[in-house]
Order: sequence, then structure tokens, then C-alpha cells
Amino acid sequence: MLVVGSSMKEIVNLKAKLTKEFSMKDLGPAKKILGMRISERKKRLLKISQAEYVEKVLKRFNMSDAKPVNVPLGGHFKLSKA
Repeated sequence: MLVVGSSMKEIVNLKAKLTKEFSMKDLGPAKKILGMRISERKKRLLKISQAEYVEKVLKRFNMSDAKPVNVPLGGHFKLSKA
């Protein structure tokens, strides 16, 4: 189970209540979610990367050697420089 929230105090309280009802252990901060790597955490920012997932899909369809192509995005997308 992945527990997320804007208040660490509330997350700790929820985990304490769940521990009383269920056998569970805390695995610490998540490193991946839905196949995407969590690359950075800040107060109100979570950066995720799909690079590993894309590589896995390319390999699955025997396209690992495919030539990359730039695809323009609409102006309403905000891109951060990594």
C-alpha cells in the first residue's frame, strides 16, 4: 500500500492506526510507482521518470535499437529541465 498526503503528521497517524489493525511493515519512502522511478522529492513537488519503463517496453517489442525522434509538445505543457 502506498500512503501519500500533504501532512506528515497525518500520514504517521494513519500508519499507526493501520498497524493496530493489520500486520504490516514500513518499507520507507517509495522509489517507484506504477513503473516510474521517483527521482526527486520536495515540499510540493514529486519528479518521476519513465525512462526505465520506456526502455522495458522498447525491449519487449524488439525496438531497443530504434532511432529516437523529437516530438513537439503543445505550449500548455510545462517542462522542467533535468
